[in-house]
Amino acid sequence: MTALLLFASISAGYARPIIPSDSTLATLSGFVHDSTSGESLIGATVRVRSLKIGAITNKSGFFTLHVPSGVKVLVEVISLGYRTDSELVKLAPDEHARRSFMLLPQSIHGEDITIESDLEKERQEPQVSRVSVNPRQVQQLPNAGQADLFRILQLLPGVQTTSEISSGLYIRGGSPDQNLILLDGTVLYNPSHFFGFFSTFNPDAIKDVELIKGGFPAEYGGRLSAVLNVTDIDGDRNQTKGKVSVGLISSSATLETPVGTGAVVLSGRRTYLDAVMNLAGLSASLGLPGYYFYDLNAKITQNPSPNDKVTLSGYLGSDNLNYATATAANSFSVNWGNKSGSGEWTHVFGSELFTKLDLGASSFTSNFTIGNSAQPFTWINGITDYTGRFSVEYFPEQEHTVKAGLQASEYHTTLKIQSGNNPPNANIDVAPFYGAAYVQDEWKPDIPGAAPNPFAITTGLRVDGISSNSQIGIDPRISARYILDPAITLKASWGIYHQYLKLASNPLIPVFDVWTPTDSIQPPEKAYQYVLGVSTIPFEGYSLDVEGYYKDMKNLVEMKPNVRSGGSLEDVLFVGNGESYGVEFFLQKQVGRLTGWLGYTLAWTWRTFPDINNGNPFPPTYDRRNDFDLVATYVLNDRWTLGMTFTYGTGQAYTQITALAPNVEDPARTVPIEGAKNDLRLPPYDRLDLSATYSFGFFSDKRNAEFNINIFNAYNYRNVWISQVDDTTNPYTTTYVRLLPILPTFGLAVSF
Repeated sequence: MTALLLFASISAGYARPIIPSDSTLATLSGFVHDSTSGESLIGATVRVRSLKIGAITNKSGFFTLHVPSGVKVLVEVISLGYRTDSELVKLAPDEHARRSFMLLPQSIHGEDITIESDLEKERQEPQVSRVSVNPRQVQQLPNAGQADLFRILQLLPGVQTTSEISSGLYIRGGSPDQNLILLDGTVLYNPSHFFGFFSTFNPDAIKDVELIKGGFPAEYGGRLSAVLNVTDIDGDRNQTKGKVSVGLISSSATLETPVGTGAVVLSGRRTYLDAVMNLAGLSASLGLPGYYFYDLNAKITQNPSPNDKVTLSGYLGSDNLNYATATAANSFSVNWGNKSGSGEWTHVFGSELFTKLDLGASSFTSNFTIGNSAQPFTWINGITDYTGRFSVEYFPEQEHTVKAGLQASEYHTTLKIQSGNNPPNANIDVAPFYGAAYVQDEWKPDIPGAAPNPFAITTGLRVDGISSNSQIGIDPRISARYILDPAITLKASWGIYHQYLKLASNPLIPVFDVWTPTDSIQPPEKAYQYVLGVSTIPFEGYSLDVEGYYKDMKNLVEMKPNVRSGGSLEDVLFVGNGESYGVEFFLQKQVGRLTGWLGYTLAWTWRTFPDINNGNPFPPTYDRRNDFDLVATYVLNDRWTLGMTFTYGTGQAYTQITALAPNVEDPARTVPIEGAKNDLRLPPYDRLDLSATYSFGFFSDKRNAEFNINIFNAYNYRNVWISQVDDTTNPYTTTYVRLLPILPTFGLAVSF
């Protein structure tokens, strides 16, 4: 009897159905939401445990699951931080049923509550090098006066930084421009504030953070190293609520309210040290520069029908620094910022086809001016990006998930170096067109005699190009995983990647990032990536991931020193190659009172440029041989949460002065002679940060407020930033310029 449900074995606490071989399939699809706010849940697992089949919700919370018809199966829905929901489902042959699951939020720390973590999902994920960050964890870990996403990401294995005052992400030997950074699907080109001390992401507005450190699939392109995909909250569809955070450096506010068939979110943040200093009269008396930054986020989401979702979102951020000196010729100002806006429409056709249309614009500009108003010297650079994307996800059967898409972008890049009203010394202004198409398939074949789907493979192909260069990028990519047993999973990937936008930075002007497209002379950057790893569950509640990687990079660029003129990329950029390789260890605990991770990276990164270091390989500044990070959060009781981060790393590379030569123009002075590029190392870097968060009721019976205390650099060890040489003495003297001392801060956040 086809519809007969036989109980033959017990699996995971309930009877496991034996499905007749002639049973046809039915399709169950739908969305998973937070029951209190109506937010869609990204990355939730929808599974039939007894059959060992499941699906993961996409960025819109949508899933499709193919189940046997004619028998009752227990469908479970699991997401970290939520109570597990389940429903018995019995579908007719070839039926296409729609279900919406509403999950109840629940603390992931309480020992008396059983919460399933994401460890099983991550272990079975075919994609290598993928890390998900809980936005709540960003808030609870130590910070330097402002919770910051990039500070947390820098504590992951394989992610490096140059110093504690830089928010740049150097991932597996790649520079920050090799990372595709997306906010609600729109590219951000310089996501930093305060000369890199903070990132542009407002932690109160973040819903989901996905980092792919390497081997990313064909749906992502235009970068060599990694993908950071940040999604902001859609807003509460059931009630108006908000949050105000006040700290020593900045304050922020977020408001969510239901509107129509969806919600609106408004969020803003601003520093106010400039206002405090001016009010106290300290800026003038101490000769301090005036500085502030702000950012604004806005998002509106509507559901005109059960199958449609429309989202409009925007971002505006700006940094402003002005420094007036007694000598007008030495006064300067620096202004930089990002703007972005996007519209997204998703539509579900039936139960097996999910489509998305994205239209977006993004702009980054930087302006550096030095000198008096009559004859200033100005550096101006910027990039504007207008992009349209169309993508489909097709779920024809349980074994296959197909994705395909098209992208069209128009870039407008500018670089102008000018003295007063004179004609520009350098003036590069180009507006190329970029196009791309991709297709990929995630295949989970049934292997006779084995548990369903122990093997999964994702194959993909991306084809792209830019109008300023005739070369077409053909990028095949493949990643796979094989579950050896319930506790061990093997993963591997290989792929080719092209990058058509080049970034060169002037080390003397931290925000002067020059984005230029490849031209007819200089080919696009290219990389070959190889990743091999193993994911294990060494004991209950813990996961251990070990990954080795190798990356071969071609046509990288470095800005030529002291550039003041030029009309092409050849005039301002050196071209060379690079390689990076290493191994990463990542031990993670996601549930219980104690959560966090321990990460260790052993890595090598090299660059080879014919015009630099006599053509010999050299490590870039951010190369660190050893990097160790410990991150922990402990729920002491229902009011207190403690946080700790510790990091240790090999000192960064630098170039040593080896001798002094007479200055031809001024015989009384000398000129330093440099040795091999980045041949020496600064002292090792280490720092301990601590935090404590106290929850209480602020004019409310509910615990709607948190007071946090943070101690940055708890044992007051001032790490070395740079090695500075005084060449006015003979012999010359070398001193270390050191970074921040111990820095205690506090803040208050109130929700309403």
